[in-house]
Amino acid sequence: MWLWLGISAAILLAIGYVYRYVEDILETRKFHPHAPKQLLIKFKEGTTPDQMQSLHKKGKCKVAETYEDLGWYRVESSKIMHRMLKNYKDHELIEHVEPNYLAQASYTPNDPFFPYQNNLQKINAPAAWDISQSNSSIKIAIIDTGVQLNHPELASKLLPGYDYVSYDAIPEDGNGHGTHVAGIAASVTNNGVGIAGVAPLASIVPIRVLDDNGMGTMGNVGNGLVYAANNGIQVVNLSLGGPVGDAFLQAAVQYAWDRGAVIIAAAGNDNTSYPIVPASYPNVIAVASTNPSDLKSNFSNYGSWVDMAAPGDSILSTYIGSSYAYMSGTSMAAPQVAGAAALLAAQGKTNAQIRDALCFASDPVSGSGVYWQYGRLNAHRSLQVP
Repeated sequence: MWLWLGISAAILLAIGYVYRYVEDILETRKFHPHAPKQLLIKFKEGTTPDQMQSLHKKGKCKVAETYEDLGWYRVESSKIMHRMLKNYKDHELIEHVEPNYLAQASYTPNDPFFPYQNNLQKINAPAAWDISQSNSSIKIAIIDTGVQLNHPELASKLLPGYDYVSYDAIPEDGNGHGTHVAGIAASVTNNGVGIAGVAPLASIVPIRVLDDNGMGTMGNVGNGLVYAANNGIQVVNLSLGGPVGDAFLQAAVQYAWDRGAVIIAAAGNDNTSYPIVPASYPNVIAVASTNPSDLKSNFSNYGSWVDMAAPGDSILSTYIGSSYAYMSGTSMAAPQVAGAAALLAAQGKTNAQIRDALCFASDPVSGSGVYWQYGRLNAHRSLQVP
């Protein structure tokens, strides 16, 4: 009899393990990609610390991170996602709750030996530089995989940033994406070597929110936006995105906008009209990609939620290892708009004025009004808007 009971207990235990395994599989299919067993939550105003702690304890969850400026929390648990959500969702103390969704770099690698670069001519950057090259007090936040901190084309332009992947003050790029994006926006120019950046005299603030595989959480991206806002950064580039993200990331975008930042984001590379975030949020300039013929790049997302376009096919820029590379993607289009925004910021324009100048002075090209609302970036014309 005891032997039978022991076998029965072992069978029940095995069934329990299988049940939890199946739950985990269903979990990954039910939700968009997210950090495992993590939620982003916001309590209603007036909730006391004791009430918060009681609810966390009830759900066997713990606070892993506090986003003080936004009033949000990241909680973790050993429970699977739907059980965590059950504890918080629809509770009278909770204003918002959502999984900590993943974001990823929005790029498609391309042939590094593509023989020419035409994007700066396309956006009329040389003529724009006769009016403005920006200045070192204008800061562009590259919220990305970090930046190679000693790259000869970037080192002299860099201001202190932060690494929200490793949580230290060394946002070194182990992927290459962020270094490429930074060079497009504001590489050292007119130095006889390498490439030219759209905003030759602007400063770069590297903020690492994506790991060496180009992946990160919306929580990290929110941290980057808050860092930029709290450090008076005028231009924010987000060459990243994800298929879904609710109130938390939108609150972080609004926080940065309310503090004067103009925010530019890549529209994504899935050749779909399905909106991604943060590009589709209000107060974000969503940027699609065009090819050398001024047509929509075959990979670029599109739709009424996309504001404008910029060249994104085979763009030459800085890369890790103190090198240079051609890459393609809306990730490469967005920092051209960010660079142009830095030229406008040096004229003393507000974020709303910069957004309007970039959009309204863009060039109507094939796809304008269909694939995106306005046109393809024209840096020179944008600087001529009163």
